Amino acid sequence: MLVADLKKILERSNGLEASMGFDIIQLDDGRIILELPVSPSHLNLNGTLHGGAYASLLDCVIGVNIRNLAGDPLVTVNLNISYFAAAVEGEIIVATAKILHQGYKIASGEGEIRNSEGKLLAKGSGTFKILRSK
Repeated sequence: MLVADLKKILERSNGLEASMGFDIIQLDDGRIILELPVSPSHLNLNGTLHGGAYASLLDCVIGVNIRNLAGDPLVTVNLNISYFAAAVEGEIIVATAKILHQGYKIASGEGEIRNSEGKLLAKGSGTFKILRSK
């Protein structure tokens, strides 16, 4: 799938991915990069990026990477996240992911989120069920 194709799918979507406001920087076989400008709607009561925003971004970046190679829809079976540092409004954070294993029905990957200086903010791993039509 090309970056432009994925952007069109997300633009037509009314889902969480469309409302988060991230930009797809790269989408190749096995490699994906998303950028998210941290806005007020992403913040928690402490004024930093909400943990749910990290989780959603990691779920999306890992899942889209797997879906791109699998060619079929998928659902998250498990998602584990470790938080290391906070992002604040105005920062641009970058999420990347790689696939660890892909079987016919189950795949797993890991992702990380860094700020523009390269500081690790969060890291996660996920397992996804591929919804094969056959």
